[in-house]
Amino acid sequence: MILLDSLGRALITLGQVAAVIVPLTVGFQVLKDRSGVRSRLGPYAGSLRRLGLGEGAGVGLAAGVVLGIVYGAGILIQESRSGRMTERETFLLALFLCTCHAVVEDTLLFVAVGGHGGWILGPRILLALLGTAVLARILPRGPSAR
Repeated sequence: MILLDSLGRALITLGQVAAVIVPLTVGFQVLKDRSGVRSRLGPYAGSLRRLGLGEGAGVGLAAGVVLGIVYGAGILIQESRSGRMTERETFLLALFLCTCHAVVEDTLLFVAVGGHGGWILGPRILLALLGTAVLARILPRGPSAR
C-alpha cells in the first residue's frame, strides 16, 4: 500500500513537472525558429549593454533564463561560434546564467509544489544582475567583433 501511494504521488509530481517543462520548451523552440525574433530583441539592447552584453547574447540569455543552463549553454555555444558574441560576452553571459538560469521553469516548478515564487526568484535575479554588471565594468574590453 505504501509503495502504491508513493508511486501515485510521484506520478502526480511528474505530471506537474511535465506540464511546466514541455510547453516552455516547445514554445521557446517555436519562437526561436521564427524569423525576426532577433530583430525583436532590439528594445532590450540597452539592458544587455548595461550587463556588458551585445545583441548577439539575447537569444542565449532568453534560452538560459527561461529553460535552463543546459539548453542555454547549447545556444550560447552556437551563438559564440557564429561570431555574434565576443569571448568577453560569452564569459559574462555564462556567468549570468550560472547564477540565474531557468528562473521561469524553476519558479513555476517550485510554486507548483508549494513554494513562494518571490523568494525563489528575487535573490537569484538580483545576484545575477549585480555580479554580471560589476564584472562587466572590471573586465577589460577586447575587440568588439571576432
